Amino acid sequence: MGFIDRNLTANEKILYRGQLHWLAFWKPVVLSLLVTLLTWAGCWYIHTDRQSSTPLYLAAIATILYFIIAIVWVNLLKVNREYIVTNMRVILKTGIINRDLLELRLEKCEGLKIKQSILQRILNYGTIVITTGDVENYFTFLRNPLEFRRRVNEAIDKYNLSKTGQR
Repeated sequence: MGFIDRNLTANEKILYRGQLHWLAFWKPVVLSLLVTLLTWAGCWYIHTDRQSSTPLYLAAIATILYFIIAIVWVNLLKVNREYIVTNMRVILKTGIINRDLLELRLEKCEGLKIKQSILQRILNYGTIVITTGDVENYFTFLRNPLEFRRRVNEAIDKYNLSKTGQR
């Protein structure tokens, strides 16, 4: 049970959970590749000069430690980011140590916009922008943004119908 599940109001139900796209982790992946390349280059240099193999072992240990840290960091990022649509609001929660929580009441949501490049369309992720007045709220690296938009619009429609008394 996540943070959002524990903090719902009495009649509030989760209608949809958006997911973070794997490309949100491109920085740790690129850094991991750079560390690996630098380690291999250093090992090759040491091996060709026939120097002591101790730096070789230290470099291997450092690379393994870096990968362990990167894997833990990526998992923490993924676990601590939630995109939620409920029958009353849209919620974005981020943060590992410091929590950043954005709650948008459905009656305040005025417009939804999807930002996607051609690559993002091919890989099925993007940014959803929800406007409330003059404020734009960004939901980035969202997997399947069209589905998230559809679910938000359905929740808004159901909310508006329940407020007018129609069923």
